[in-house]
Amino acid sequence: MKKGYFILSIAVWLNFTLGSCSQSGPVVAEEEDAAFQRGRSYLKVGKEEEALGEFLSVTRRTMNAPKSHLEVGRLFLTLKSRKDPVAAIYHFRRFLFLENDSREAPNVKQLITTAEREIIRDLPGEPYSDYLDSLALKEENELLKREVADLRARQGLPLAPGSSVSPNSVSQKVSPTVTIPLEIQPKPLIRSQTYVVQQGDSLYAISRKFYGDSSKINLIFNANRATLRSKNSLKLGQKLIIPPVP
Repeated sequence: MKKGYFILSIAVWLNFTLGSCSQSGPVVAEEEDAAFQRGRSYLKVGKEEEALGEFLSVTRRTMNAPKSHLEVGRLFLTLKSRKDPVAAIYHFRRFLFLENDSREAPNVKQLITTAEREIIRDLPGEPYSDYLDSLALKEENELLKREVADLRARQGLPLAPGSSVSPNSVSQKVSPTVTIPLEIQPKPLIRSQTYVVQQGDSLYAISRKFYGDSSKINLIFNANRATLRSKNSLKLGQKLIIPPVP
């Protein structure tokens, strides 16, 4: 009797185990995940809050979801109602862990730097705001010094004390020293472009098309305030101004 009861117990356990295994289906690729597809659809119509929720659900259920991590990071960095640069950095780093050799990796690293600066700027009392401003000014000064040194070398003028220029930027034959006034050529003016809205377009998609990522939607929106009531009011055939990145 006891032997029969033991065999019956084993049979019930095996049936439960095998039944549980049969219910777990194959792993779904990220782009085929229904939540991921809903998130992309929400982005196209400007429903950023809903899109964030869908992409987050993918990252919580799937270990290998680099594109969802990237979208979550961008939304946490640009969505005013859910802005969280610390969380954005986490998701950007998850993307780099999963897709370190991706073409978007350099842009993602730049987004991490942007998020870090946002964190510093939000510190109480803005203790590092002056430092960030001076850092940007220093970078501009260094660039200007290199341009001046390169121009003097091309014109055969002696370099100013303390200035340096790479050998590749100096021509092989340097003409004798001449006394001519130094003229710094103005940088070429980068003009705005125009774009006609196509079927299925959104500011996110247009930003990604022209700038390589979707974080420049405010730049496009501000340049077209005369014709756009909101970020979600695109019309088919509408002509937009695509400004250069400042």
